[in-house]
This record gives sequence, structure tokens and C-alpha cells, in this order.
Amino acid sequence: MEQKKKEHSYSELQREIDKLITKFGMTKAITIVHHLSGEPRSVKNEKQKVQLLVTFITTESRRLFGCEVSVTDHENTKECLDARMTTYHLIKTYTDLSYSQIGKRFGQSKRAVIHHHNKCKDVLSIPQFHKSFMSTYHLLERNVIQF
Repeated sequence: MEQKKKEHSYSELQREIDKLITKFGMTKAITIVHHLSGEPRSVKNEKQKVQLLVTFITTESRRLFGCEVSVTDHENTKECLDARMTTYHLIKTYTDLSYSQIGKRFGQSKRAVIHHHNKCKDVLSIPQFHKSFMSTYHLLERNVIQF
């Protein structure tokens, strides 16, 4: 059986673009289209990219976990501890920064960053006991990937 190729129309393209804008917002949709079309991105320096990603992860983590203070303030509420360990874990996962470099950015020692990173890995290894944390972590990770 021969399958016919479906011809796409301009109106179909416009509907799909409208869906993209609805899902991601105008600014992010334009960025996605620029990326797909091969146009150079506005951020060219690798250090700038890492800094933007670290800033995004930090602020988004605080927002999603409900931590009222900065991750660097070392607040010891459950929300802030969860935000901090998630921040360190995602930064280590999605950047090439060392534990020492991450620690310097947050006023923490290398050992403290390793501790929070490993604690997050432990929590992620037994998701059935940490359902609320897991849902927030996965939402944050999805946001980081989209960023």
C-alpha cells in the first residue's frame, strides 16, 4: 500500500505556531524558532550560558519549593533545604561546574555541595517515600530542560 504524503498548508503552520506560543509564551517561542532556523543565539559566551542556567535553576528552585529566602542564605527550613539540594544536583547535572565552583557561587564548601548532591541522589533513588519532592523536582527539571 502506498501512503500519500500529506501536504502542509500555511494555515496549518500558523495553527502550530499559535500552539507553540500558547505553550511557551511569545519570547520563548521566538527563541525556539531562532534556534531551529539555525540563527545564532544571543548568548555566545559559554560562561554567560552557565551563569544564566545557574541563575534560572536557583530562582526556579526557590519558587517551586516555596523557599522565601535566597538559597545562599542557608535557611534550614525543609523547603529551603530541598531547594538547595535540588539546585546543587541540577547544576552539577546540567553544567560542567565542579563541586568547588558550585560551592564558591553559593558560599559553601566543596564538601557541603557534595553532601547536598548525594542527599538529592538518595532521595531520588526512593521516589515512593518522597512523592511531593519528586513531583516538584521533575517539574523543575522539565523547566530547566525547556530553558
